[in-house]
Order: sequence, then structure tokens, then C-alpha cells
Amino acid sequence: MASVVELRQSERIQIDAPRLEALFRQMGDRAAEGFVMDSIEDISDRLAEIELATRIGALDDVPVKAERVVSLCNGIGLISLARVTGDLGAAAVRGDMIAYRAVWERLVRIGDRSLAQVWELPGLSL
Repeated sequence: MASVVELRQSERIQIDAPRLEALFRQMGDRAAEGFVMDSIEDISDRLAEIELATRIGALDDVPVKAERVVSLCNGIGLISLARVTGDLGAAAVRGDMIAYRAVWERLVRIGDRSLAQVWELPGLSL
């Protein structure tokens, strides 16, 4: 009889809460919420572009798009998502499809969890 072991990926998600708090202090609640929401929408759009580039085999487009996502993530304190997106761009530059696919899967997990944690931060009413 064979045994099946299920491996669950678990990584700590890092969000720069002080960065978000500073945005809210500087911009005010309404403007900061708008900025964060716009940034998240832009991140989602860029990730969709990266996914399309991957499907059509246009990996040369990925590093520039990934760098834009990194910048957007850093702007709203999504540290883990920025780091993994940078790793994706690096794998694309190297043309390492095995690493690229693995990092993409990691990016999907980190992205979902990062966004969920942003919604749960105290004091934010996103």
C-alpha cells in the first residue's frame, strides 16, 4: 500500500504596516484608501499581463512588467509580493522555465494572501 503525503506551502507574508499607516497619515483616509485600491487594481492588471505574456511565450516582456509590479507593491508596503515578483522577473531574464513556473505558483499564493492581509489590517477600511 502506498502512502500519499500532501505538502502545504506556508510562507510568512510581510506587509510594511508602518508604510501603509504613513500613507494614511499623509494622504488622509479617503485619499489613501483610493490610492491603495488603485495600486491593487494596477497590480492585478500587470499580473494579468504577465500571465498572458507567459501563455503566449513572450517572456521578454515579463521583466519590465514585473519591475512595475515590484514598484507598485513597494509603494503600498506589500513586501513579500514585491520580492516574489522580482524573483519572477529574474527567472524570466535567465530563461529558466522550471524556476519561472515554480515562482509563478508561489506568486499566486503570496498575492492572494498578501491582499487578504491588507484587508485585515487594523485601522484600514478597504
